[in-house]
Amino acid sequence: MSTAALKQKLEEQQQYYNERATQYDDWWNFSGSFDQGEQIKGEALKNREGFYNFFTKITEKAGTEKLNVLECASGTGNFTKLFLNNNYKLQCEEGSQQMIDVLKSKFEKEIKEMGDNFSINQTDLFSEKFNPTPNTYDIVFMGFLISHVPPSLFNEFFSKCATALKPNGRLVFIDSYYHKSYNLKVHESSKNNIKLDENLKDDDYIITRKLLNGKEFNIYKICFTAESIMNTLSDVGLLMQNNDSVIINSTYIFGSYSKPSSSN
Repeated sequence: MSTAALKQKLEEQQQYYNERATQYDDWWNFSGSFDQGEQIKGEALKNREGFYNFFTKITEKAGTEKLNVLECASGTGNFTKLFLNNNYKLQCEEGSQQMIDVLKSKFEKEIKEMGDNFSINQTDLFSEKFNPTPNTYDIVFMGFLISHVPPSLFNEFFSKCATALKPNGRLVFIDSYYHKSYNLKVHESSKNNIKLDENLKDDDYIITRKLLNGKEFNIYKICFTAESIMNTLSDVGLLMQNNDSVIINSTYIFGSYSKPSSSN
């Protein structure tokens, strides 16, 4: 695929999230048109607790010293809120100004209290404009981002994130996991179960998503397995250490990988 064609497809993906910004929290909260009943919601909320428990375990250091965090694709702030306290200095990089506006509105009080320890920028994460400072962050966090990175950009994007970490810093991620009995939501035309395969090209991971008004967009979506995300992150020099792991439940895949210490 040409650079121009890839850029055009990424712009369409970004436009989808621009226009979905005001619908996103209904999806996250299983409310409105995204209400699938108490059973599915209850299962997802329970599975989120698994991630929150994991997050608590790997951030136990927080509180003894302020951790420097880079959040990539902060969206409407559903994970940003974990860092809006005195334990962190947080920098958010988000492609959608519409998402940023929702986030700022939701957490106006918390952002004000963070003062200079919070910043957020509209940034194309898949361009040269995303160039985080090397050896700066204790945590690089990605919530529902890794599945939207075209494979041809894996090395460039994840290498930037790995370089941004301090030695022993962690890349922490969470994304959707699509099991065999997954129930489609109203914005999904098909199950997003295209697993990472070195024989596939970027275009093979394109799926159709739709807004509540019926407008359709093509976006990239990869169904990561534990093995494929482990291979992807190890390829850029990250490794498992100090409570790092990759965990799958019936709703999410999440985990962390660390940057080796300078002595290794």
